[in-house]
Amino acid sequence: MKWWKEILGRSGLNKHSHVLAIEQLNSDNIVTSKINEILAYCNITVTDIELKDLLNTPNFILTNLNNKSLTKEIIKDKLGGFTHLTSGKKYVGSSSELAFRLNGYINLTHRESGLLIPLLKKEKLKNFSLQVFPLHINYTKDSEIILEQYYLLDPSFSLNTIRVANNPSGSNARSLYMYNRDMSILYYSSTQQIDFIRKFNIHHTTFTKHLNNGTYYLGKYLFLREPVLTAKVKDMSDSDLSLMLEKDRLKYNINKPLNSSAKPVELTNISTNNIIILSSLGKCIEYLKDKGLPANHITLIKYINLGKAYHGYLCKFV
Repeated sequence: MKWWKEILGRSGLNKHSHVLAIEQLNSDNIVTSKINEILAYCNITVTDIELKDLLNTPNFILTNLNNKSLTKEIIKDKLGGFTHLTSGKKYVGSSSELAFRLNGYINLTHRESGLLIPLLKKEKLKNFSLQVFPLHINYTKDSEIILEQYYLLDPSFSLNTIRVANNPSGSNARSLYMYNRDMSILYYSSTQQIDFIRKFNIHHTTFTKHLNNGTYYLGKYLFLREPVLTAKVKDMSDSDLSLMLEKDRLKYNINKPLNSSAKPVELTNISTNNIIILSSLGKCIEYLKDKGLPANHITLIKYINLGKAYHGYLCKFV
């Protein structure tokens, strides 16, 4: 379990797969150098020779698309991609049930989300071409995931909002990003809103409001669902980012009382060395009580002043 968390960037020094993908999209590096790092979370690797063989897979392109011509027999293969003929925007998808997924796109039976389905609905099927990779002769386990990941690292596939194949956070997850105002810096990304709430003490109502309205959190930060490929990834630990946000809250909320209860608190789990930042001593008490531990202001302040651990947690003001 620890290995899984480190690969996803939940702990340790390794970066989240989604961050690695965005870094690759922003670079001029050869794509092959990142695929194994990004897919490490699901223990998938590929050699340069194997990838070259996959990229040379014979494929076919279908135009003049309509619901009757695209039968499940035709699109029964493992990798397929749509191209919008006018803009050149692309979408790639892979699945052991590709026919089922594409059939949903074609007949618009999937829930309207992301970028592809709204565009299909607006432009109609006739304005797209479909490229299909029949992975039969050269197919080995996970070939479709490897090939999909390669194309997800190509900026021309701009209709894909999730840039990691086989989505490590679940098939229904949607990527979320936190940028500065002009979107030149990416501070954090995740496929789960709960990460923003738990790690950085952002209330879910506040987060949703700014995400949906396109407004700035604390007057400085912008939440988006789509990646900005020109943004530079800010190399910060979760604890440093959390502390930065707490300092910004103090500046933004000028009427907030600066007593000991309002100071942000760093809480370290002694056994795991995991660190979280909480907005106040009161929040720290709530956190410990949720863990089934007795806690109150007087006792915690005593342990903070002594620099001693309390029930396995080291607490200090920051």
